[in-house]
Amino acid sequence: MKKFSSRYSFLLLSLLAGLLLAASWPARGFPFLAFIAFIPLLWVEEELFERRNSSRSLLFFLHAWGTFLVFNLLTTWWILHATVPGMIAAVLLNSLFMAVPFWLMHLGRRIVPAVKGAVPLVVFWLTFEHLHTKWELSWSWLDMGNVFAAYPAWVQWYELTGVAGGSLWVLLVNILLFSALRRLYLAGSMTKRVKWNAVLALMLFIVPATASLYIWYGYQEEHDPVNIVIVQPSEDPYEEVTGQAQISQRLSKIVSLADESVTGNTKFFIAPEGASPRGIWTHEHEIHYTVHRLWDHLSNHPQAAWIIGSFTYQMYKDYGEATRSARPFGDTGQYYDVFNSAVMVEHNKDPQYYNKTKLVPGIERMPYFHLLRPVGRLVDRFGGIAGSLGARSDTRVFESSEGIKVAPAVCYESVYGEFLAGHIRERPGLLVVITNDGWWKETPGHRQHVQYARLRAIESRRSIARSASTGISAFIDQKGRIIKQSSWWETTSMSADLNQNHKLTFFTRSGNYLGKTATFLSFLLILNMVSQRLIRRRQLTGKTN
Repeated sequence: MKKFSSRYSFLLLSLLAGLLLAASWPARGFPFLAFIAFIPLLWVEEELFERRNSSRSLLFFLHAWGTFLVFNLLTTWWILHATVPGMIAAVLLNSLFMAVPFWLMHLGRRIVPAVKGAVPLVVFWLTFEHLHTKWELSWSWLDMGNVFAAYPAWVQWYELTGVAGGSLWVLLVNILLFSALRRLYLAGSMTKRVKWNAVLALMLFIVPATASLYIWYGYQEEHDPVNIVIVQPSEDPYEEVTGQAQISQRLSKIVSLADESVTGNTKFFIAPEGASPRGIWTHEHEIHYTVHRLWDHLSNHPQAAWIIGSFTYQMYKDYGEATRSARPFGDTGQYYDVFNSAVMVEHNKDPQYYNKTKLVPGIERMPYFHLLRPVGRLVDRFGGIAGSLGARSDTRVFESSEGIKVAPAVCYESVYGEFLAGHIRERPGLLVVITNDGWWKETPGHRQHVQYARLRAIESRRSIARSASTGISAFIDQKGRIIKQSSWWETTSMSADLNQNHKLTFFTRSGNYLGKTATFLSFLLILNMVSQRLIRRRQLTGKTN
C-alpha cells in the first residue's frame, strides 16, 4: 500500500472528495456524483485507521475538515455579497461541524473493537443534520439530501422520509461502493465479496430510484384550483428607500405589475420579502400607507387578498412584556421588536401577520447574542446585525375570508422541511414562499434556493407560489415540477392556477423521524465509546500498578 502512504496523497484524496461534492450540487451540478464523492475520504479514513498506532485521530479530523472546507467554499461563497464575516464564519464553522460525524466514526473504530466499517457514520451524520436545525448556528443549506433538488423525479419518496432519506441514500451507496473498491484493491481480483458489495450498491441505487419514478408517473393532483398572481418587482436591495415619494412609487409599481396578470378568479396577490418599504407598526396599521394602498387596490378585487413581505414592529409597554430580542424605544421606557414578516391584507380587514422564526445566523440573528455581544458589533459593521430580529409568531397559516388556507414561509425558512411540516399539520391547501435573493447578486445562491423549494413541495405534496424580489419567482406543483418561472432580475408578474391539497403525507405527520432515531442511536454509541475508553484506562492503570 505504498501508493497511499504519502501524506500528500491523503490531502489530495480529501480535496478530491470536496470537489466531487461541490460538482454534484444544484442547480447546475450533477447530483449522482454524490454517490461516489465520499469514497476518497473514506479511503483516507481506512488508511489512517490501519496506522492508528502511529497517527492520532486528530489527523483524520483535519483531513475531513479539509474536504468540507472545499465543499462549503465552492457552494456557498456567494454569502460574501451579504456579509463577509458571515461568509467566513459559515464556511469555517459549517465545514467543522460536517467533519465531526466522520471523526466520531473514526474515533469509535479506534475505541470499540466491535465497531466494523463505516456504518456508524450514517447514524452520526443523520444526527448532525437533525441537530443542526435546532440551534442558533443552524445552517442546513448543505444537508446531503438537498443534492437532488433539481431532479425531483428521483426523490418522490421524500413524502415519506424528507431530505434525511436522501442523505441516508447517498451515504449507504458510498459506503458499499467504497467497501467493494477497497476489497478489490486488497485482493487484486473480483472476489465473491467484492461482487456482492457491488451488487448491493447497485440495488440500493436502483430500488429507490425506480420507486420514485413509479410515484412520479402515478401521482395525480386532485382538481381544486386557486388562481394566484406573483409579483417580481426587481428592486435593488442595496438601494435605500428614502422619502414618501419613493415609498409610493415602489408600491404603485407592485400594484401595477399585479394588475397586468390579474384575472376574475384571482384569490391572492403575492409580493416578495421586504416589498413593503419602511415596515409596519402593528399597533397602528390602520394609518400605515402600505396597508391603505393595498386596501385601495383590493376595493377593485374584493375576492382577493395580498400577501406581502414587510418588516413589522411590535411595541411593548415595559421591560416585563419585552422579549430577549426587544430593543429600547428611545428613553420612553418602552421596548419594541423588529420582525421579518409576511403580512396578509384583505379589503378593510385587519392584517394577519406571520413572523419569520428561522433567522439567518449573522445576518438576521447574532447567535447567542448575550455571549457574543463584542462579535456582534463587528458583524454589524460589515453588513450583518449586531442584535437579533424577533423570532416569535402566533400564526403559522393565513386564512382568507373565503376559507382558503395558505402556509407562508419567509426566505431561508423554505430550506427547513421539518419546520414547514409543522405549518402543514394545520392543513393549509398551499404553500407561499416570499424571499429576497438579490442580496447574493447573480450567483449560484438564488438558483440553489429556488430548487430547494421543489423538495418542500414533494415532502408536503403542496403546490408552491414563490415570489422572489429579483428572481427566480416560480409556480411549483405537488410533484416538485416548476410549471412557470421568471428570469433573474426580470420585472414581471405571473399568474397560474395551483391545486390545493389538505392531506398530510407521512413525513408531515411524523417529521424527521430518521434524524430523531439516529440521535438516540448516536447517544448510545457515544455512551458505549466513553465507557469503553474508561474501562481501557482502568485496565492500563491496573497493569501499571
